[in-house]
Amino acid sequence: MLSNSKQGLIDQQPLHYTDNGQGDVIVLLHGLFADKHIWQAQVQYLSEHYRCIAIDLWGHGDNKTIPAKTRNLIDVATHITQLLADLEIAQYHIVGHGCGAAIAAEMVLQQPSKVKSLVMLNAFIGFEPEVNCVKYQQWLDVMNQTKTITKELANTISTLMFAKGQQDINLVNQLSQQLSNIDSQQIPVLSRFAHMAIYKRDTMELVEQLTLPTLVIIGVENQLRTVLESYLMSDDIDGASLHHLADAGHLAMVEQPEQINTLLHHFYQQQ
Repeated sequence: MLSNSKQGLIDQQPLHYTDNGQGDVIVLLHGLFADKHIWQAQVQYLSEHYRCIAIDLWGHGDNKTIPAKTRNLIDVATHITQLLADLEIAQYHIVGHGCGAAIAAEMVLQQPSKVKSLVMLNAFIGFEPEVNCVKYQQWLDVMNQTKTITKELANTISTLMFAKGQQDINLVNQLSQQLSNIDSQQIPVLSRFAHMAIYKRDTMELVEQLTLPTLVIIGVENQLRTVLESYLMSDDIDGASLHHLADAGHLAMVEQPEQINTLLHHFYQQQ
């Protein structure tokens, strides 16, 4: 697990994060149903040359609460920007995975001068396709009714997180167990955040404002996001580059850590 676990305070609620290394700051934002520890391999590698801040999103990891007035990912972006301001960090790079990339995009839109570069891993910042919304809403209904992530649902989610047809069963089982172990008091917070992530706004309409160096990475065997979505983002964001990652699914940072580390290293060397 990552060391140097800390917490900030946003609207009287603790926001947990890890802080490792020194140098230019890289902020790492995980996606739905993950937590800050998903970046362990990247933090261990990058913290030799950078200061890496991996944040638990509300309802995930050590965050058992959420500020009462939180309505959407725009508010969450404001919370993370506030945390970084409290840490007196003037500028930073962001790596966003899944809905973490949508939050990262909102941070760029709010304060473009603070974000030096953006990496979006297995993400889409447009509207969630209706077929996905229906599926994810069924998951939330089960969570809200049972006040848990049932073993069946945990297995369903975990299986979809990894590369189609070539999964490491140990990784799948490990994630499934983590999801099953989430405390019943945390489930309503996780569900509330997930609703915001699923029904997020379409920031593809605002991509002309994303004028910073951008890298889009997509796992070719991703079962939750499509190569087409990543192509659309990289095509619409001026100067963005797109990389297809073979043999990788949604949690590519766990499945292919060396490849992700190499991509990030080369990207930051170019900045």
